[in-house]
Amino acid sequence: MMNSLQKPEPLTWIELDRAALHHNIQVLRQGAAHGGQAPLLCVMVKGNGYGHGLIAATRCFLEAGVEWLGVHDIFELQDLRAAGIEAPVYIVGHLSPQQVPFAVALGARFVLYDGEVLAAASAAARQQSVTARVHIKVETGNNRQGLRHDAALAMARAVAADPHLELEGFATHFADIEDTTNHRFAHEQLDRFTACVDAVRQELSLPPAGHPDDKLLAHASNTAALLLWPEVCGRLVRCGIGAYGLWPSKETYLSVCQLGRNPVELRPALTWKTVIAQVRDVPVGEYVGYGRTFRAVRPTRIAILPIGYYDGYDRGLSNVAKVLIAGQRAPVIGRIAMNMTAVDVTDSPVARAGSEVVLLGGQTGADGSDGDRISAEEMAGWLGTIHYEVTTRIAERIERRIVG
Repeated sequence: MMNSLQKPEPLTWIELDRAALHHNIQVLRQGAAHGGQAPLLCVMVKGNGYGHGLIAATRCFLEAGVEWLGVHDIFELQDLRAAGIEAPVYIVGHLSPQQVPFAVALGARFVLYDGEVLAAASAAARQQSVTARVHIKVETGNNRQGLRHDAALAMARAVAADPHLELEGFATHFADIEDTTNHRFAHEQLDRFTACVDAVRQELSLPPAGHPDDKLLAHASNTAALLLWPEVCGRLVRCGIGAYGLWPSKETYLSVCQLGRNPVELRPALTWKTVIAQVRDVPVGEYVGYGRTFRAVRPTRIAILPIGYYDGYDRGLSNVAKVLIAGQRAPVIGRIAMNMTAVDVTDSPVARAGSEVVLLGGQTGADGSDGDRISAEEMAGWLGTIHYEVTTRIAERIERRIVG
């Protein structure tokens, strides 16, 4: 009997707009082009594609012509390869020496700043009769991963002297480029990075940047740097949040305006939906939810949504957030539980069991007209955090559907 049943419909799901993702890649590629040449785009798909779905988002990006993918760890790489995705993948997070042979076997590029990882990469490449391609991380002021100038130069010498390794790139990461309109520190970081890469080129007799024979991928630009300073994009650009249609920050948007440029149009690609499980009436004076944090002051009609903080709908949204029903806002009332959330639908006459609800994204009105939108930035404001966290914390088990 079970074999004859089709897959049950989920009660919550993500819709991923293919056309929006394609548009964002086109915009970013055009923005990164300087002097008529566009660098390679390495779109970051770590964090389950910033919550958009690792495999679903990756397929859309590859359709749009993205050349490289960026992941955090070996497990994300394994998932990509298991899905048949053979594009170049750069691992930006830490690899233990034990994990290195797997990364080499799967053809990964990976960040390098540790002597034990270097030794493990050399041994794995020798045993597998391949070349391990590494990117040395230069510490320029963020003080997370990386090596300072002299140590990075010594690491580059060690890689160049090893026949099993290829020094494919150099990387650094900005500390505050998204957090301010004063980019003095980011420029200082860029100067330190350029000085280190230039020293490596001279030490190893490599062609200078821009030379036809230059093959070294020196990359510092993320989405914010691409939007602010396309002229400093190297041969590889690591795009993250912008590829999903979200501006890195309001400060980045303002900075672009202060530079006298028209901000590019980025299109959010994610819509998070659920359905109403039950509609019921609550008399005046009665409470809703754990802790009795909401009390009805009028005859209230409520809808129960089968979703909660287990799904990534943060408990901090209790009594604060809004959802969309037929394109109109309805307030979340009471505490969000592990698997259930209540909303006030007294002013939503069309709400009934089975009605579609949008938690994040836009929704048309009941008559087909344009409705309201709940943006990731707005939800982040309710929570006192950033929109990166809003999308990436959506539970990975929730189905991602490509639409459009």
